[in-house]
Amino acid sequence: MKSPLRRFWLLLLTVAANYAWAGDALPIESLGNNTYSVTVNAHHKFTRDTEKLKDQAIETAIQFCTKDGKQLKVVSVTENKGQYLVGPYAQVMLTFKALAPGDLELAPPAAAEALAKPVASASTATEQLYSDLLRLDELRKKGILTDAEFESEKKKVLDRSK
Repeated sequence: MKSPLRRFWLLLLTVAANYAWAGDALPIESLGNNTYSVTVNAHHKFTRDTEKLKDQAIETAIQFCTKDGKQLKVVSVTENKGQYLVGPYAQVMLTFKALAPGDLELAPPAAAEALAKPVASASTATEQLYSDLLRLDELRKKGILTDAEFESEKKKVLDRSK
């Protein structure tokens, strides 16, 4: 009778351990150049769900950034799930930057490239727009494009020019 009861409690403890709170965040370490690192370790060997650990690391980084009026930019996330009962505990290391609002590094890559390139003159952009629209109109007049295709392509050209 003890054996089934013992198995039940062991199973219950194992399941409870897997759903336990993620882990402990180590102090945030400065890597220089507004770059920081935070590591979150699991509480026990049964935790292998690194998503909880990752969420906790991101939350810790967000709190760190907001207290200084900065914004978070994740640089990298390293996850180590560990193994049950052997080896180190599961761990997540988040590397991030704490940047001032409006910093160019916060912009998406395409937007950052656009901001870095010199702006074409307005007349050049207008001439290109006019040329593209004339080309589309010629294709429509020759019967290569239907009216619906012409309108669709014209909308794309006009949206690109904004």
